[in-house]
Amino acid sequence: MAEIIQQKFVLKKGETLIVRTALPSDAKNIIQYVRTIFRESPFMLTTEPEFTMTVEKEKQFLQDCLKSEGKLALVAEVDNRIIGFLNFQNGNKRKIRHTGEFGMSVAQEYRNLGVGSALLKILLNWAEDNPIIEKVYLEVFAKNTAAIALYKKIGFIEEGCKVKGVKIDQQTYDDILLMAQFVEKGTT
Repeated sequence: MAEIIQQKFVLKKGETLIVRTALPSDAKNIIQYVRTIFRESPFMLTTEPEFTMTVEKEKQFLQDCLKSEGKLALVAEVDNRIIGFLNFQNGNKRKIRHTGEFGMSVAQEYRNLGVGSALLKILLNWAEDNPIIEKVYLEVFAKNTAAIALYKKIGFIEEGCKVKGVKIDQQTYDDILLMAQFVEKGTT
């Protein structure tokens, strides 16, 4: 089961942050949150018109996360409002099952306050305790310097670069950096 014990953090502004396992009952609120992120962030691969997730599909995805030992979905909340989301999924083939990729977002008004650090800390602690996960990785836009700084601070290293991996418009590109961290087993 991919669940965590709910954890509380105090953000830099003094607000209480709750990070917990995302549940199927959160599906509608997660979709609303993600639609807001599309409008706020230029660093999403999917655009809002391309986002076709329905409440039913999101419920099923979250249910699958709860049942799988290699998947995890987390919500970050302030005053019962979702302000951050992280999902992790390991490889679906035997030879890559020990690795997994995550995606994470934080609402604009809560960036640089400790939300991303809290989500990553919980992900990495969960991965340390997970018997199959050995490596956690991500892809990030090269121009997303704030996110890259956070990942490096937490211990992620750059493994490679997809040059012009994202085409923003007809003349604008961004590279995609590949970053990863190997999981320390038995250190918590």
